[in-house]
Amino acid sequence: MSSLSLGRFKVLLVGTKIPENIGATARLLENYAVGEGGLVDPQCEWRSGVSQWMATGSSRARLNALPVYPTLKEAIRDCHAVVGFTARAGKTRKLSLKLESLASRLPGKVALVFGREDYCLSKEETGLCTHLCALDTGADFPALNLSHSVAVVLSRIFNEENDSRRGHHGIVTSAELEPFFEHLGESLEALGFTGGGNPGRVLAKLKKIYQRAGVTRAEIDLLRGICTRIISQRSRRSGLAPD
Repeated sequence: MSSLSLGRFKVLLVGTKIPENIGATARLLENYAVGEGGLVDPQCEWRSGVSQWMATGSSRARLNALPVYPTLKEAIRDCHAVVGFTARAGKTRKLSLKLESLASRLPGKVALVFGREDYCLSKEETGLCTHLCALDTGADFPALNLSHSVAVVLSRIFNEENDSRRGHHGIVTSAELEPFFEHLGESLEALGFTGGGNPGRVLAKLKKIYQRAGVTRAEIDLLRGICTRIISQRSRRSGLAPD
């Protein structure tokens, strides 16, 4: 059995009016091995009919076991962070989180809250969220179907959350590159590679290459291992050389 999962996440649908969206979301909970799901004040019949048809296989049991909460406040009591997804930003709806960094920025149990099909989350509900996030779409037709929004969010978070477990070390950030650049500079100095008297210019050019390359953590580890070997070998030879 795969260990890949979103076990620390809790997907909450608020005031859902279309039963197909609930059935499709139950299926997504199974697709991405989401820890918990729940419905907040649902406005449709979801225990029979089309929602059951949308949730096929094992996801049908998941659908029928979804807990129902009277309010969002009740649903998020056990969560460390609450991310509300909204299509509208404004004075009271300031976006504070990008989807691509959600998993890495928020530790602990995280609620992912999706609002109604017609007017999303209320002002009071967004006030309960610790973070607000919006999905990027084409400007001409920006409104995503509710279950499609859930699919986009879970797919992106699943990839981010499980990269290391899959053996994917992920692309390093600019901050993570800096120690490597220092190490690389030391290696160039050990080799006597001065670039015509301007070693800083050589290092600056190499930095641009690595910054554009999208280097992974595993690759950085390999490169730093090479740097360490270069510095070690040059130091050993210098120590053996006659004065």
